Amino acid sequence: MKKYYLCGPTVYNYPHIGNIRPAVTFDIMIRAQRYLGEEVFYLHNITDIDDKIIKKSIEENKSEHEIAKKYEDYYLDLFKSFNLEMPTKIIRVTDSLDDMYKYIQKMIDKGAAYQVGGNVFFDVDKFNKVYGSISNQKIEHLISEENNEYGKKNSKDFALWKETEVGIKYNSPFGLGRPGWHTECSCFIDKFFNGETIDIHGGGIDLIFPHHENENIQHFSIYNNPISKNWIHFGTLNYKNQKMSKSIGNLIFPHDFLKKYNPDTYKLLMLSTNYSKPINLTDQLFISNKSLVDKFIQINNIVQIKEINNEIDNEKVNEVITYIANLNFSHAYKEIMNLSKNELSFNTFLKIMNILGFVFTLNKVSEEDKNLYKKWKNLLNDKKYEEADKLRDILKERKLV
Repeated sequence: MKKYYLCGPTVYNYPHIGNIRPAVTFDIMIRAQRYLGEEVFYLHNITDIDDKIIKKSIEENKSEHEIAKKYEDYYLDLFKSFNLEMPTKIIRVTDSLDDMYKYIQKMIDKGAAYQVGGNVFFDVDKFNKVYGSISNQKIEHLISEENNEYGKKNSKDFALWKETEVGIKYNSPFGLGRPGWHTECSCFIDKFFNGETIDIHGGGIDLIFPHHENENIQHFSIYNNPISKNWIHFGTLNYKNQKMSKSIGNLIFPHDFLKKYNPDTYKLLMLSTNYSKPINLTDQLFISNKSLVDKFIQINNIVQIKEINNEIDNEKVNEVITYIANLNFSHAYKEIMNLSKNELSFNTFLKIMNILGFVFTLNKVSEEDKNLYKKWKNLLNDKKYEEADKLRDILKERKLV
């Protein structure tokens, strides 16, 4: 069984459409692998306690739980909206505090972590030959400019447990406080995969350092092995040549995106680009992808209306799905577009898109539409062209011809 982990959201606000790229791409990849017979355990976390959540709770005079629950519910609803299969397991920080206490204690027992007052820090210098291997940097280049606050040995040492003055506090063996962000993911991997090195760890490209670097070194300090065999780091989505950010005011939220476009428009965009590359979003790019999806909807309708039963080329299906399973999106996209251009390969095309979770493949043509199409064909046969043209306009509008 393949063991996968994807870093999830910190639920303090609505994610923008760049934030959901990892989950959508993971879904496409895993669907392909499962179709080819691979067993996959997909673990995904929710960070439901963090400085940002505490800040938002103070601003809105609500509890941290209320803030986290609101945005977690929103995030999980996106799995339905974009037709994503739910992860094998979703785990929250606040449901796992006992696990985190034990995990931190393992590092203390190994001499990899030390306590100062109510804080516990990881001793990075003890692993200076390994630290930096994920971001491919030398440790001296990763030293922060921060002071050694709270009695840290070195500025680059990071918190496993924080003694906090503001916000919710948990009564741990180390004192009142809350867990450090970098510890949760490696703790969950330790728990659900029994300390084994997993096959793929995914997350945004901005997480390489320090988050993934710190995850890896914690796991290494206990097991003397890396936390993952392979890393998938997803490129950013920029809008009109600028990184999406709240300060600029150019964020596109999923609920706003879905008012204009269907989820397949977004999924096709992910499929058309290498997962690690940034995408510069423009209104024209959205419109172009929407036009392609409209064409795909039409193909699905035509196959049903005309009762096209051409044999599916399963060899071609396996070829394209294998490309997707290996994240070779460029080859897969080219094949998919070619298949969509020939009526003889429509059924093969539709099978591939259905495997990948595209919503349009689930659309069923109504009996009313089928009867309307037959009526149009009869009018053409009877050479009643004026009436037929009126019906054809209706059929075109419904993407049936």
